[in-house]
Amino acid sequence: MTKSWVSPMQRQYPLLYWTTMAYIVGIPNFVHFDVTGRSLNPINLSSISSVVQAAITGYVLVVMLLLERRPIEVRKIRIDSGLWIALLLVLILATAFEPTSRLTPPTTMALFLSLFRLGQWVIAFVLIVALYSRTPPTRATELVVELIGRSSWIWVAMVWIILPIVPAQVYGVSAENGPAAVARLGGQLINPGDVALLGSMAFFYALFFFSRGPRKWIACLVAMLTIILTGARAQEAGFLLALLLYAIVFSRKPAIRWGMIGATVLALLIGVSYGNTVMDYVSRGDNAQTLSSLNGRTQAWEASLDAIRMRPALGYGYSVGARNAIRDHWRAAHWLPPHAHNEFIQATLDGGVVALVLVFCIYGHVFWTSIRENGRGPCQLFLFIIFVQFGLSALTGVELCHSYRSTGGGLILCCVGVLAGAAENVKGYRVVRRTAGSALDSSLEGSPV
Repeated sequence: MTKSWVSPMQRQYPLLYWTTMAYIVGIPNFVHFDVTGRSLNPINLSSISSVVQAAITGYVLVVMLLLERRPIEVRKIRIDSGLWIALLLVLILATAFEPTSRLTPPTTMALFLSLFRLGQWVIAFVLIVALYSRTPPTRATELVVELIGRSSWIWVAMVWIILPIVPAQVYGVSAENGPAAVARLGGQLINPGDVALLGSMAFFYALFFFSRGPRKWIACLVAMLTIILTGARAQEAGFLLALLLYAIVFSRKPAIRWGMIGATVLALLIGVSYGNTVMDYVSRGDNAQTLSSLNGRTQAWEASLDAIRMRPALGYGYSVGARNAIRDHWRAAHWLPPHAHNEFIQATLDGGVVALVLVFCIYGHVFWTSIRENGRGPCQLFLFIIFVQFGLSALTGVELCHSYRSTGGGLILCCVGVLAGAAENVKGYRVVRRTAGSALDSSLEGSPV
């Protein structure tokens, strides 16, 4: 599959293709932007590398477009551009009129940091749209799937390659973990939840598109082991739900369907037999009070909703302003959440009710379109399964409304692949129908009466 259609794109637009791939993957590092807001200066080696990567990528993109003398969108693609542009403008406006925090002193750096994080999304979006619109319509969805699969496997490979070199940093405590943090795969290198989501993408890519043989099943086992070691409960639940959905509902092979049912029954029996061990893994050392609050998420939701009630129309600004709003209404002293731990609550914090409506429309349209399109082929089914997991992850975390991370490129690729692919399928059907109708009319006109 890969060599038959990606190679021509790489030969025709090698710089654009690999620049897009590099930006989707990002730069692995152990020192990140301060996500807690406890320090007023977010500049460190990691933030400098992120700024340099964004600046170089933006420069390369502008130079490519100028030298090519063609627009970003070579052929018209329908991806709900109005919703995306409106969301960007609302977030910029909310950030420009960000209110003063009661507990955090105002700084010019906060404004630049919020705008920079918005700029990261814009760069990723423009790169993906530019590459997609230069791909033939019959191969564009396959290109999206390939980019998701390659980027996810690159991250899985990096995690396992770096693990034996610095094990304490890769299998350790993440800065974004809750109050009762324990060591998990990802550690300081990458958020364990992101590792689990990337591992799930890698698993389904191997399951759908790797050729039959030991390589396919070894890859699936490595991806599944990666997901298990992260201990990311929400992402693991999303992966299991997506796997059951595929095996029982969408798989056309009875062996897979009945095999999954049997594996589920076996897993339930093992869970009953080793209940204490399973509970220790699921709880990750948390007590009953922490588990009842979803590891502090309900407290983050309460603080976020308190802030929203005071400023529902415009919100508090993208990323930094929203984080400061949570901090102003936070009552605990042992942990400070970096975001609202819910995509839709975070959207309301960022840009008010208007941003919430726009984000809900984007997620809803992509989800509904992916449901209608998943029967067209393995690529469409793959995008549907991946987006289902993004949607489930959005209930207890954030993807679009906080900062561009290692899974951000996958989310944009899913949205573009689903929406543009569906629109091109409808357009192609109309062209075929018109052509068939014209041929029929011509044959009737030429036939003797």
